[in-house]
Amino acid sequence: MFKQFNKESEKLRFETFVDAILAIIMTILVLEFKVPEEPFDSDSSLLDHLSHLIPSVLSYVITFSTIVILWLDHHNLFRMLKKADIPLVMLNFLFILFLSATPFTTSLSGRNFHNPYAIAIMAANYLLMNISFSAIWVYVQQKKLMDENISAQFNNKFENIIILIGILLQIACIPLAFVNTAIPFMLFVVILILHLIRLLRH
Repeated sequence: MFKQFNKESEKLRFETFVDAILAIIMTILVLEFKVPEEPFDSDSSLLDHLSHLIPSVLSYVITFSTIVILWLDHHNLFRMLKKADIPLVMLNFLFILFLSATPFTTSLSGRNFHNPYAIAIMAANYLLMNISFSAIWVYVQQKKLMDENISAQFNNKFENIIILIGILLQIACIPLAFVNTAIPFMLFVVILILHLIRLLRH
């Protein structure tokens, strides 16, 4: 049982499974946008409805972008793996546990943009998601599960610094939500930019 992920086909099968879950979660995100059954009686009412959706759209774009970067990270990680084992698979499921909560926290924060608790919950969700994915990265490095030829292309020190900065900023987002709910959203964008820069260096 504990050697069943050593084969390349089993590793690929699990990666495909994770990809499918990510695709489902991204699809669920957009389902939160519902068109009212009754037609709008004027242009102003339509524009008013759309203006109320701006916080939800912002939450959606940030979460969608975060999942895209996580997918790229996950793909890069599995590309470097020589093999997978049961602890690694279980860490992936822990990551999926927190990732699967993003449609709820994204909708909650989008509909309650001025409520600090709603924004703090979203930030906490992002934090747990980031920590669980970082745990996968750390485990792979410690157990030397990477293919040395591929991993040599990566600057692990730079990767770890960006990951740590992202986690620290997400921790800061939770109390800062009670100062101003716009601050965490700005920091979410900063974190996305940092991770995008990191990915472009690959």
